[in-house]
Amino acid sequence: MKILAVLLSPPVPATAGHRVRNRSLLRALALEGHEVTVVAFASPQEIDEPSREFRGLCHEYHLLPAPEGSSLRRLLAVLGPKPYGAVRLTVPAMRKLVGEQLAKTAFDVILCDDCYVAGNIPEGNRVPVVLNKHDITCRIVRQFASAERNPLKKLYAMLEAKKIERLEAAACNMAEAVAVCSSCDGDVLREISPVRQFVVPNVVDVEKYAPAGGGDGRTVLFVGAMDWLPNQDGADFLVFDVLPRLRQLVPNVRVVLAGRNPSPAFISRFASFPDVSFTGTVAELRPIIARSAVCVVPLRIGSGTRLKILEAAAMAKPVVSTTLGAEGLDLRHGQEILLEDKPRAFAEAVALLLTDHARASAMGAAARLAVEQQYSIPALRRQLRGLLDGLNVHRAPAGGSNA
Repeated sequence: MKILAVLLSPPVPATAGHRVRNRSLLRALALEGHEVTVVAFASPQEIDEPSREFRGLCHEYHLLPAPEGSSLRRLLAVLGPKPYGAVRLTVPAMRKLVGEQLAKTAFDVILCDDCYVAGNIPEGNRVPVVLNKHDITCRIVRQFASAERNPLKKLYAMLEAKKIERLEAAACNMAEAVAVCSSCDGDVLREISPVRQFVVPNVVDVEKYAPAGGGDGRTVLFVGAMDWLPNQDGADFLVFDVLPRLRQLVPNVRVVLAGRNPSPAFISRFASFPDVSFTGTVAELRPIIARSAVCVVPLRIGSGTRLKILEAAAMAKPVVSTTLGAEGLDLRHGQEILLEDKPRAFAEAVALLLTDHARASAMGAAARLAVEQQYSIPALRRQLRGLLDGLNVHRAPAGGSNA
């Protein structure tokens, strides 16, 4: 098929979860023999020096400057019907570029990167759209609103959640099908829209993420972008609620928070914890995962499925997660992962894996096998095959019309 992928950002470098997902999708589509054209927002550096990996992922690509965020535009968006993300990311230049590509090539499918960029697909488009849902955004914002103590921020989040739900419903309803990360996300999405769904899981390259041994025996690793609120909340839970009990059980433990853009103010919150360190932005996470003894996912806010679990599991690292952190992944508690939601129980699960090396090794090996079978590129190719075979595709002439 000829596929037009309208993306929030380039899939490479894969510095964020949605980029990793999109890189895997494009790789799987290329291996299946499809011809993909990518249009995406990008940073000035990515436009000037695009990643060489792009050439192997798609037939051609076109990059536009990513719209700048603005406090004033965010404030003005409060008064309008659309959430701020849609206001910022629906831009005439992108709509024009998408329209030009549809006029030039007879595409079979448009792969649209979630609801915020859906407004850039021209009205009257007749090419079937597959909406790629990284998560259920309104659910995340509602979770944030529920946890927020500042009354103004809580009110703002509640208003945004309602707008985002309407936007997600509209984006789903204009699509031929939606690719969700998991059946759990699919269940939530059915409350918003009756659109056809296909589970297209997040996956990892199991050859690239090879087993790495037991690590240093004392490092507990949490991977996540530290400028993303769910990860910041998870770091708070890990350090302030879990670590004090964990220290009692394993006195020499250390916690590493690995991920991009931790602000100075955020780092300073943990200044009184000498056994907590930040990596900041890193080019390659695999060496950091390899040195760790246990990987943790202490999330209390979120949706979609966690690539950080799959990456650790592929490297045969034992993982402790909250129930929500592992939601949507078919990993069994006590066999491929440990799931705990209370601070004390979470600490005791981590301590068990730090001190019982045979248990940790067996759990890591079982997790690796599960990833190979269910969350690898071959598994993704099978799911994409089912999705594309199930679409009502009739090749449109250039111009995006079936007339």
